[in-house]
Amino acid sequence: MRGSAVPDGSVWARLPRRLGDAVRPRIPEIARSCVDAIAAEVPEYSRCFGGPGRAAAIEQARRGIERDIDRVGAPAMWQSDRLADFRGHGRAAFRAGLSRESVKASVRVASRVMWRWIAEIAQETGLSGDVVYGMAEGMLGDVETSMAAVAEGYSAAEAEASGGGERNRRVLRALLDGGQRAEEDSPAGLPERVAAVVFRALPGAPELPPGLLPDHVIADPAGDPPAALTGAPDTDLAGLAGLPAGWTAAVGPLVPSGSAAESFRVARRAADLAARGLLDAPGPVVWCRDHVPALLLLADEFLAAQLAETTLAPFAGLPEKRREQLAETLLVLVQTRGSAPELARALDLHPQTVRARLKTLAGLFGERLTDPDERLRLELALLAERALPGRE
Repeated sequence: MRGSAVPDGSVWARLPRRLGDAVRPRIPEIARSCVDAIAAEVPEYSRCFGGPGRAAAIEQARRGIERDIDRVGAPAMWQSDRLADFRGHGRAAFRAGLSRESVKASVRVASRVMWRWIAEIAQETGLSGDVVYGMAEGMLGDVETSMAAVAEGYSAAEAEASGGGERNRRVLRALLDGGQRAEEDSPAGLPERVAAVVFRALPGAPELPPGLLPDHVIADPAGDPPAALTGAPDTDLAGLAGLPAGWTAAVGPLVPSGSAAESFRVARRAADLAARGLLDAPGPVVWCRDHVPALLLLADEFLAAQLAETTLAPFAGLPEKRREQLAETLLVLVQTRGSAPELARALDLHPQTVRARLKTLAGLFGERLTDPDERLRLELALLAERALPGRE
């Protein structure tokens, strides 16, 4: 199982929170010590940490240590963000001309220095030997997963430089365009079922940072639009929670790899609708599986508008507030076919208020309220009206 898919914090969660409280004020000092030790013990890094490079490395170390200390005494957390950072370290090291051995050595040195500092702080705080042992167990596990992530990032950058990345991008675009891939040009291990991911940025948004996706995910971050394909969206896309401000990712449905173009089409449409504020999502990732009714209704906005206008014509001429009240009641009625008391509970209204609205609706729509086909049409029209631009 991949490290990024494994819950992190089982050891760190058992440590007392006061250890984290004691370490936090010392984090900048620890970060400087880690960078200085790497520069002294790993010759290839000494040239990278000169001038502004040292300050950038210290800040990077500070953020990493802070993130690790946040796990102390906390419930199990996912380590996708941490491992994404280390994959980024591996990529950056390759591009900077550093050897694979040097970047691994830097992880070992930094971990050793950090361990010494935290162990000393634990003793100063009066924590028991069991706590220190627990810290050692947690940090040893971190070193193993971090080294694997660094190697993964380094190998991915190496493959891209040798043409593997470009080949995968060609395959990605062929699949998203609906073309058939040649077997000899196919990336190894392409899943039988895939989901397309489409990225969209608002004007002025920063560049898409590297390391948000696992390196086995084929992607084209420079494409128009930037896109990716994954066979395990729930696992592979955990890092997209770290998308910078102004960026949105839309995840299409999981389909057979030969139908990747359809997943891409739906994801692209979802990204466009989300940019217009027509799809709500709790974060920067829009999952198409959560918005199927809206995507279906808005697949053809003209027809959706026509459906709403013609089907809900009896509402024409009513004051806006009155129309909204009746539309809300009508939607619950056609969806549930409930009685006045049941509708009152669903709408949090007095039954007499609901009975008055039902009487008005009966006068406006008549026998259509009891015809199954017409009730379905009314429901679709009401949902379309809600989803259309300019509607709440």
